[in-house]
Amino acid sequence: MLSKDIKLILSLSIPAAISNFFDMIQVIVDMIMLGRVSAEAVAAAGLSMQFLGFLYAIMAFFSVGTSAVISRLIGAKQIEEVSKVIFSSAVLAFFMSIPFTLIGVLAPEYLFKFMGASESVIQNGVIYYSIISFTIPVVFIEMVIYTSFNAIGDTKTPLKIVLIANIINTILDYLLIFGKFGFPQLGIKGAAVATALSYFISFFIYIYAINKKVRVIPKFDIHQIKRVLKVSIPAGIERTFTYFSFLIFVKIIADFGTYTLAGYQIGLRIEGLAFMPGFGFTIAAMTLVGQSLGAKDPQKAEKLALETAKVASVFMGIMGLFMVAIPEYIAMIFTNNEEVIKEASTYLRIVGLTQIPLAIGFVLSGSLRGAGATNITMLVNSLSLWLFRIIPAYLFSKIFKDVIWVYYAMFLETYAKALILYFIFKKGRWKEKEL
Repeated sequence: MLSKDIKLILSLSIPAAISNFFDMIQVIVDMIMLGRVSAEAVAAAGLSMQFLGFLYAIMAFFSVGTSAVISRLIGAKQIEEVSKVIFSSAVLAFFMSIPFTLIGVLAPEYLFKFMGASESVIQNGVIYYSIISFTIPVVFIEMVIYTSFNAIGDTKTPLKIVLIANIINTILDYLLIFGKFGFPQLGIKGAAVATALSYFISFFIYIYAINKKVRVIPKFDIHQIKRVLKVSIPAGIERTFTYFSFLIFVKIIADFGTYTLAGYQIGLRIEGLAFMPGFGFTIAAMTLVGQSLGAKDPQKAEKLALETAKVASVFMGIMGLFMVAIPEYIAMIFTNNEEVIKEASTYLRIVGLTQIPLAIGFVLSGSLRGAGATNITMLVNSLSLWLFRIIPAYLFSKIFKDVIWVYYAMFLETYAKALILYFIFKKGRWKEKEL
């Protein structure tokens, strides 16, 4: 029999993990269908997703603080204040979205030129990204509402909404990309229109759902925004810095050639599926720690965080076993190129051995963020990334001239970060954090 705490953890984490999984599926569906249009269309959509990935890092400048503040308020049973935080954070998110929207709508070609894309990819990219960019304000506000649901302790409603959005996007993709059932054949433009419409529809469903959950009063509260930003600014800096740091790590790997880069990219997509439980448990930890601290019960916060780390380790550890035991067979799903399969398998065997410390790092980082201790997570995650991964990876690549040593640096950093976070967490100073 599962304990009450584990049932609570699973009730929050599993819907959140599945929701993240379907977000990934939406991107994969777009790529599969565009693969039947042209290679340039796939490349353009892929680069556009890279830009959107950067925007999701930017969203941490308001989403992490929104989660931490709301979970505390829920724990303290201050529901009216929750309404103020949701509305105020949504206003902040809207104004933050404006410059990114203008760049995407008015000058998207410069983004693709910066990435060194060919002229045909730039042409396709401009069509796709300029349409998607109209949804950026909606996506930013939707992130506030999604985060609010998680902080309240309701991860099932976002899952239902993402399922609806996926179904709509898949149907519209088929109709508008290929021109089926009397619809115009729009190619990559059809993919962009389908994705944009699914974003708008999910946005309005989110608005309706959050008002059913918590009646949102249109009252901007500067005090609550200060609380949100106090937590979110370090988290936003961390996520943005991490995003660019990973681009550098990819550049180090790219120097080993096309097959190695392709194998790494496939391995990364496979590992991304293992991340889904990790993301779910991270959300559960943020919510449970925040709510427990709001209820003035720091001992419960610590107990639930460690329990979540244990459960996450089991889930991700099992995924890691598959990566170590049968990496070739998993890689074959994505490619039949033997050299790429070999390179992907090398990556998967090493990364499979890091899944347990990765789970611990995910959960403890989430727990500290839920407590509002984002200055600590910013320092630990940023410094460990450079001191234990990127700098050693660069040096190893030059000394040993074998990509496996780059992966060894990644292995080292994952374990080092988990140990550091565990030490900081057990010190317990996060329990005294005031928001």
